[in-house]
Amino acid sequence: MNVVQPIDCHQTLSRIRIVMVNTTLPANIGAAARAMKTMGLSHLTLVDPKTFPSPDATALAAGAANILDNVTIVKTLEEAIADCTLVFGTSARSRTIPWPLLDVRSATKLATDETSNGEIAIVFGREDRGLTNEELAQAQFHLTIPVNEEYGVLNVAAAIQVVCYELRMNALLKQDKPVQSNSNQKESTQQQMPLIGHMQWDEPLADQAMMQQFYPHLEAMLADIDFIDPKNPRLLPLRLRRLFGRVRLDRMEYNLLRGIFGRVQALSKGTWPPASMQNSVTPSGINDE
Repeated sequence: MNVVQPIDCHQTLSRIRIVMVNTTLPANIGAAARAMKTMGLSHLTLVDPKTFPSPDATALAAGAANILDNVTIVKTLEEAIADCTLVFGTSARSRTIPWPLLDVRSATKLATDETSNGEIAIVFGREDRGLTNEELAQAQFHLTIPVNEEYGVLNVAAAIQVVCYELRMNALLKQDKPVQSNSNQKESTQQQMPLIGHMQWDEPLADQAMMQQFYPHLEAMLADIDFIDPKNPRLLPLRLRRLFGRVRLDRMEYNLLRGIFGRVQALSKGTWPPASMQNSVTPSGINDE
């Protein structure tokens, strides 16, 4: 028997957080909180703000003080996105290495479509210079707002208003198109699996905390086999981040690759196989047993 499962707009938006990095003006934090509450978002994370809390932030929030009261403050972007499975970094300019880039409408549709997979973060940079290349490299996608080419100056709080509006519109569209679920247990279990693009996936996705351990391990392994020079890696680490950010590993793939990295490191250092196994392994590497 088929049962209609409505997708609540509030539930969708509750899985999406706005992250502001090194914000200088408290007024922009307050204005961002107001923009968020107007569109139904409630989770604001501040990364090392210059001044907060502040009366200016409270004044500009104009009734959205509850957003400020429940704000999360962290020291690093890594902390802000650690439990997220999908991260967007806002950028108004092209970078040294091209990155998967989506306009605000496409990006917010992807964000709302994937809230069932885990937490989503949309990251905004400093008022004067945005996000650094290193910060943008922590996002799977870059998000851009197609502004007037003759005057593309958009205040960070105004940019957050635009993004929050698009998130709400996509969440409302999703709410208006409920998903059909089948009471059959097998199909019900399948529907709980992550949906990546148009593909139903069979494993939960790796979150950013896992990937923050993955990249140093990958780079250490490549250094151990003399594939990269750790003192002068050039753009290789950034290109690898782009590659795996585009692929988006699930947890089984993550564990598999971490195991491979560890084995390669052990082989390169002559510590594999361990002494306890050497007597039972032939020169060809085949166990006699």
